[in-house]
Amino acid sequence: MSLDPNAVIIAKRLQAQGYTRGQIAGILGNFQLESGFNPRINEGGKVGGPLGVGGFGLAQWTGGRQKNLVNFAKQKGLDPGSIEAQADFLIHELQGPEKRADQSLRGAVSPEESARRFLTDFERAGVPKTEQRQQAARQIYEKLGALEGQTVTPQQTPQVDAQQLLKVFAGELLGSNPSVGSKVLGLLGELPPVTQNVFDAGRLTPQSSYLMQLTRPLTGL
Repeated sequence: MSLDPNAVIIAKRLQAQGYTRGQIAGILGNFQLESGFNPRINEGGKVGGPLGVGGFGLAQWTGGRQKNLVNFAKQKGLDPGSIEAQADFLIHELQGPEKRADQSLRGAVSPEESARRFLTDFERAGVPKTEQRQQAARQIYEKLGALEGQTVTPQQTPQVDAQQLLKVFAGELLGSNPSVGSKVLGLLGELPPVTQNVFDAGRLTPQSSYLMQLTRPLTGL
C-alpha cells in the first residue's frame, strides 16, 4: 500500500526542514493515529471545519493551539482545514512554541524513538497508544524510501528564461512573419525573467494579461 498523499505533502515539508527519514516517520506515525491524515476531522469523527471543542486536524490540535491554528491560517489567507495550512502550522509550532519538541525529535534516530518523543513532547495525548504509533512509524518509514534523495525547497519557484519566453511567443503567436518575429526577439535585453507561478510559458495565449504586459512595446508592429 502506498503512502497517503497528505502524508507525502507533510513528509516533503519536513524533509525540506532537515528532518531525517526516521524523524519524519515518527511524526507521521503519530498523525496516522491522531487523524488518519485527514486535516478536516474533528475529535469524535465529524468532518468539516474546526468545532472549537476537542481536537481538530492532523495533530488533533485542541484548546489554545487549535485557536492558534485558525488564526495562523486566517493570517495567511488559508483554510484552517487545508493540508497546506496545517503543514505550515506544524513547522511554525516546531520552530516556535514547540521548539523543545523540535529539539527532542532531532535527537532521535529510529522511527520508533521519533514517534515516542513526538508523542511525549508535541502531541501530549491523553491516550498514548505508544506501541501503535511506533508500529505505524516503522511501516511509514519503509514507504518513505522513495522520498530520499529528493530535495524540496519550501516555496521553490522555477525560473522561466525571458529568451525562451520570447522565442515561444514569436513562434506561436506571431506566426510566420519573420520581420515581426525578429523585432520580438530584439526585445530580449529589455524584458526581465518571469516565474512560473506568475506566468506559465507552457500555456501561452494571446489573451494572457501578463503576456500583454510584457509585449506592450510591440504595439503597432
